[in-house]
Amino acid sequence: MRISHRHRFVFFASPKTGSRSVRKLLDAHSEIHGRPADEVTEDFPFYNHMRPVELRDVFGVRGWDFDAYFKFVMVRNPWSRLVSLYEMYAFREGGQLSRLRSRSTRHEGFRAWSRTLDSKLGRGVAPGVQKGVIRFGAFSYVGFAGDENGRPLVDEVIKLEEIDSGLPAVLERLGVPLPRRVPQTGRGRYHGSYRAYYDDETRELVGALYAEDIQRFGYTF
Repeated sequence: MRISHRHRFVFFASPKTGSRSVRKLLDAHSEIHGRPADEVTEDFPFYNHMRPVELRDVFGVRGWDFDAYFKFVMVRNPWSRLVSLYEMYAFREGGQLSRLRSRSTRHEGFRAWSRTLDSKLGRGVAPGVQKGVIRFGAFSYVGFAGDENGRPLVDEVIKLEEIDSGLPAVLERLGVPLPRRVPQTGRGRYHGSYRAYYDDETRELVGALYAEDIQRFGYTF
């Protein structure tokens, strides 16, 4: 998350949507930089993947006008995003040895993990992996960026697949200098197509779980 009082914007960092690259680009133009969740304090409650509904309350306590800030977030094809999220989860669970897994083992592990996703828990939260970035990475768009009633609390959504056109348009609107190119950081740990991780069952499962996102943003498998 990045907050600029000068440019009057808030960027919300939904995990595994290219947000690290955007945060890096916005660093020089933001007065408040989110920290890892375990480093926040009562005086500094801003963490990297803070959700809009949480920040709205912090703004209220501090007397800041939440509605006066331009708020934006990134989204990504959910089939692709979940593969990237799983690889992060597997790396955190298994460390460097996780990179030595065979391709078939990686795919089988993902299929088993994806079956733990439950649409009734926060619109896509994974039971058993409820902590930190993994938890927030499993949220749908509205689950992450919406309020208690499912109403989006952001003004603009940029698709990761269209970042080269979508991000410059937002920056120009905000009066932030346009970069020569968008920095590429935080690349995923998997190679090849995300489609190889899926079988028919898990493809349909994710399609049903994130049906709102898929319809809203026009994603296909």
